[in-house]
Amino acid sequence: MDARSGTYTIGGTDATALDGDTVRRRVGLCAQDAHLFDSSIRENLRLARTGASEEELRAALASARLLEWADGLPDGLDTLVGEHGARLSGGQRQRLALARALLADFPVLLLDEPAEHLDLATADALTADLLAATEGRTTVLITHRLRGLDAVDEVLVLDGGRTVQRGPFAELAVAEGPLRLMLERERAADLLGERRREPALRTA
Repeated sequence: MDARSGTYTIGGTDATALDGDTVRRRVGLCAQDAHLFDSSIRENLRLARTGASEEELRAALASARLLEWADGLPDGLDTLVGEHGARLSGGQRQRLALARALLADFPVLLLDEPAEHLDLATADALTADLLAATEGRTTVLITHRLRGLDAVDEVLVLDGGRTVQRGPFAELAVAEGPLRLMLERERAADLLGERRREPALRTA
């Protein structure tokens, strides 16, 4: 969908002046529903770069914190993932999608709710690894989960498609505004969840 107003640039060039193929070569997407084919780990990775060497494949898996897991499989990188990655856990599917995006080496990487539908512990660990793995490149993370955002350079809070807050996470977290309210709700919900998981005391 084209922007209704305003402009944005990619590499200093107005995006509207670039054709679709040029944009797709510069901007990669790692979404919550990233598609995996009914093939091996190796072949799913090589969709990003067909000529990638074994060393490059392993480096991408290592960046996504998947190499140790893959090496522990009986067939290693030749392990079949199943249709839509059915043989993998949700976290493993997302990490494999990230490894593929890193292998493609896009200058700009868009992470669209990559930890959605995962349990909180897995989601938070994945988000931390995503931000660590993409350090040094332009990365846009779209998320409703606030934990871990202290690692990003800038936060934009949107409401109805409009920016209502913008700045460093540490500043927005203490300032009056929507981000602080969301953060307070998230912390309260996390605390409630932790209490529910605590084992009940038994009396004799």
